Amino acid sequence: MISIEVLRLFVTVADTGSIAGGARKLSISPSLASRKIASLEHSLNARLMMRSTRRLRLTEAGSMFLAWSKETLSHFEQVVDELGFQRRDPRGLIRVACNDYMGNRFLPEALQHFRNAYPGIRFVVTLSDVPQELIRQGYDVAIHSGPAPDGALIGRRIQPYRRMLCASPAYLRRKRPPKSPADLAHHDCLVHPNIGLSWHFQDPRGNITEQTVSATVEVNSYPLLLELASRGLGIIRVARILAGPSLESGALGEVLGDYRCVEKDGSDPEIWLTYPDRPRLTRVRLLGEYLAALLKTVDLPPTR
Repeated sequence: MISIEVLRLFVTVADTGSIAGGARKLSISPSLASRKIASLEHSLNARLMMRSTRRLRLTEAGSMFLAWSKETLSHFEQVVDELGFQRRDPRGLIRVACNDYMGNRFLPEALQHFRNAYPGIRFVVTLSDVPQELIRQGYDVAIHSGPAPDGALIGRRIQPYRRMLCASPAYLRRKRPPKSPADLAHHDCLVHPNIGLSWHFQDPRGNITEQTVSATVEVNSYPLLLELASRGLGIIRVARILAGPSLESGALGEVLGDYRCVEKDGSDPEIWLTYPDRPRLTRVRLLGEYLAALLKTVDLPPTR
């Protein structure tokens, strides 16, 4: 008999490329992992892995068995997940990716209430400036903002939001405030790599213009960019909901308020829940419905 635990070990070892790496991820000793893999090969009467001092590689039989193992584990997860849901006791792991702002602002409350309702569900949360990319690495759901995800992923649109330009009063005293997007070429700009150096605007007449800016500082963290802007280092392009507290305190003021910050096609960015293009487990669907309902209650300023 080949157990689910051994299949999971084999898949993890194959994915990490080493027995030690697979053992570490599953919190067992390398020697125990090695014995289990050897026992699996003995049971199948087939060599699954070719081991070397640096890395192991799968044999032809190993590649065939890996595909079967992944499919079997996927079916097993779905059955266990559905049985738990029928018992009103869903269990298992959900891997969530999100950016630093969404993680710090929304996830603590979300996980607290969700865990209270479903204590059998565990989470792995990873903060990333490109959370949707982690979907390709096996994560179950990504919370992110910006343009729509590409066609290889499934995106659920939550709601649009507005970006704006802002700077500190000290910076605007030091440098003459810009009157048009073209003036930004002569200003210090604080840039998030997700937005890049090409900023798009819609003027009061509805025309779309593109302006290339120079990055005085580039940081993949909006909270840090806001802090730098508040200290007078330059102009930041940021979601209005993020800048709200700094605007209310007077640490930042709006720049080029007559111009709307838009995407390249003239649309507003949006908050998204993104999933892999595969059947979703019941527990992932439950979390997705809960997050969608929570995020829709966020009071975003109108996109006008």
